[in-house]
Parts: sequence; structure tokens; C-alpha cells
Amino acid sequence: MNSKVKFLEIMLSDLISHRDTLELELNRVLNSDDKVIHKKMDFDKLLGEITETNSKISLLSDFMSNMVQNNTNNKD
Repeated sequence: MNSKVKFLEIMLSDLISHRDTLELELNRVLNSDDKVIHKKMDFDKLLGEITETNSKISLLSDFMSNMVQNNTNNKD
């Protein structure tokens, strides 16, 4: 069980790092001097990726929490 939790922690860490990178890129796009249409397209694309990544983080966190809780209940 411990190896599964460690794996999930690594995956969660990777997703959070990816989201942080996307947020930095979103800030760069927001502050860029690109034409509005290009900025809008880039901004929208990045928002979609951030939303997807946040969904994965949430799902993985819930899964990991349930796994740890089930493991704790089984020990009792």
C-alpha cells in the first residue's frame, strides 16, 4: 500500500508543478503586447489546461485520501 501512496504523491506533485508552470505562462500571456485576438486564444487555451489539471489534482487528492482512510480503517 505504501508504494501506491508514494506513487500517487509523485503524480500529485508533478500535476501541481505543471499547474504552476501553466499559471506562470498565463501571467506572461496576460502581460504580453500581443494582439487581443492572439492573447485571447492563448489565454483561453491556458485556462482550459489549468482547469483540466485542477480537475486531475482534485480527483487524485480524493482518491489518495480514500486510499489512506481505507488503509487506516483496515488496521483498526
